[in-house]
Amino acid sequence: MDGQIELKNIEIGEYCMLDILTGDKLFYKKSDIKEFTGLYFKDECTFFGIYPTERSPIMYYEGAEYPLKKKLHINLKKMGAWREFSIREYNIHIKYRTSKYIGFDVWSEEEDVDLFYQIEQNYKNDDYYKKFTK
Repeated sequence: MDGQIELKNIEIGEYCMLDILTGDKLFYKKSDIKEFTGLYFKDECTFFGIYPTERSPIMYYEGAEYPLKKKLHINLKKMGAWREFSIREYNIHIKYRTSKYIGFDVWSEEEDVDLFYQIEQNYKNDDYYKKFTK
């Protein structure tokens, strides 16, 4: 299991075992792991994950790891049914279609089921870093 981390897709309740060394991904519907291990987004072209480490949250994108830091310039541009998430310092630009699940469950504990919206709204918040630090 070294180098592998379980991530959850908060939009559809699916799980992924990501091998951060090889980039291999195994997707499944049910998990036996009780503690929080990380979150991911995927569509036809993109896989993006965020998970806790002992020092800081780590983002995984296109086979590379990037530390999430408060000094980054993170932007989420809303364009109708499309959004574009960007992190200037890492030259990350992800254009994606909004999920049909956004705003679906008004009783949900999640602020928004869109992972990128969640990151953009909270990445300067100390409590968000506590959640993503082991």
